Amino acid sequence: MGNYSEQFNGPYWLVGLFLGLILIVTWIVAPRISKAWAKLEIAEGRFRITTWFVAILAFVVLFSVGYLRHISFHSKAWDLAIFDQVIWNLANGNGWECSVRGVTDLRGDHFEPILLLFVPFYKILPWVGWLFAAQAISIIGAGLFLRAAYHKKVGELASFILFTGIVLFPPVHWLALADFHPIALAPFFIALGWLGRKRDNIPLFLAGIIGMSLCGEESLIVAGWWCLWEFFARKPWRKSGDNLPTVNGRIIGWLGLAGIFVFWIGFFWLSSVYIPAHRIEGQGYFYVHRYEYLGGSMGEIIRNIFLKPGLWIKHAFDSRGLSLLALYLVPLGLLPLRRPGALALLLPTILYTLMSVSDEQRSIFHQYTAMWIPFLFIVVAETMTVHRTTGAWGWDIRTNPKVLPIKRAATLIVAVSLGMLAFSPIIGWSMHPELLAPEEWAGEARGIVHTYSDTGEPLSAPSALCPHLSHRRVLLLKPNTTWPGVEFEDLVVLPDFPPPDQPDPD
Repeated sequence: MGNYSEQFNGPYWLVGLFLGLILIVTWIVAPRISKAWAKLEIAEGRFRITTWFVAILAFVVLFSVGYLRHISFHSKAWDLAIFDQVIWNLANGNGWECSVRGVTDLRGDHFEPILLLFVPFYKILPWVGWLFAAQAISIIGAGLFLRAAYHKKVGELASFILFTGIVLFPPVHWLALADFHPIALAPFFIALGWLGRKRDNIPLFLAGIIGMSLCGEESLIVAGWWCLWEFFARKPWRKSGDNLPTVNGRIIGWLGLAGIFVFWIGFFWLSSVYIPAHRIEGQGYFYVHRYEYLGGSMGEIIRNIFLKPGLWIKHAFDSRGLSLLALYLVPLGLLPLRRPGALALLLPTILYTLMSVSDEQRSIFHQYTAMWIPFLFIVVAETMTVHRTTGAWGWDIRTNPKVLPIKRAATLIVAVSLGMLAFSPIIGWSMHPELLAPEEWAGEARGIVHTYSDTGEPLSAPSALCPHLSHRRVLLLKPNTTWPGVEFEDLVVLPDFPPPDQPDPD
């Protein structure tokens, strides 16, 4: 995918204009809506059926656009074919081998044991649709968990709008059109863990935070920070004073203290020992190169983050970094900025994204910001709640406990609806129907896929065909034609798609 102007179907300055209009219209319209809503008496359970209707509809849409993009030959080797092939290999006893990625063990690229969840499904039916379904369920499940976490606190209407806001949020739609990635499953577990901590439910909290950490090694950084936040928010050492934690809350606080060491030490061990051990001897952690301006090793990078902050601050908050922040915050009516204490939960995932030298990582169009989504909506939900006393990581807000959630909910639904119309690739100004329509060469490509889909022959294929031929042990991404144990004469080299005389729209 290209730059912002190409993806948003207009010049860069128009993106800024739309962001400004969203804020202006939201600030004008939302107060009027909230006044009308504040007069309503809404019965408990009024939106229960509606919530499930929206959830099912959202699943159909998010699954369909991802799957349609795939069958219309817009999916790519990076990354759909990579994960589809490695899961197929795991289900067929070939371990973590992934020839599409060019590695004999994908654990040398990332730590993503969450992929093992798909192995039983691939044993029953090896189908890439499982991945698109799981990705859609992750986002919708996150919304349902957060609605459940705040339902009693903010009320029926506000919690319904919180859920609806998630499924309308433009980055969710871009995520659905970005193939499949394990990190996109993290929102489900983040919201599950948050539901656990709001209810002082230790098993749910642990299931969420551990599940999140299995979606990629970078999620361990976030998990450790969350544990640090939890420890100081709970203050489990206190024996007296106001707002003392419950017994389970105290246990969660001490678990947070333990988790700081478990997750952060775990990340350093994975990035410096475990992942390099599964790569070719002598190679280190591959993704260090994204922060090469800070150093050539994890230790040097971390040291320079603290000793030379000017290096990364200038880079992280350049025009691209600020644009990315605006594209996430403005469609939420800037609500997260009202609760900076809770917003601190986002610091590590925001910083390691913005500090990267990869333009793809610092964009709304890819999977890298998947973990931003649940945390941002957690902070939005926190702005809807009334805090009678000043506590750690929060401000003292004294206002009507009924009116405040309605005001925040009105701001959210207006801003996110306008953001969807402006920036969603599924609807509105940024719509990309071409990503769901077959390419001109799709018929010829389907013929080749049909010919080789069940043969199991070693292939070297273009990126556009790899996701359709990845259920085999040896599939190489052209122009690669070498793989251990495979003779060149046994390798079938497929023609290029798109054909050389046709540009690749992606």
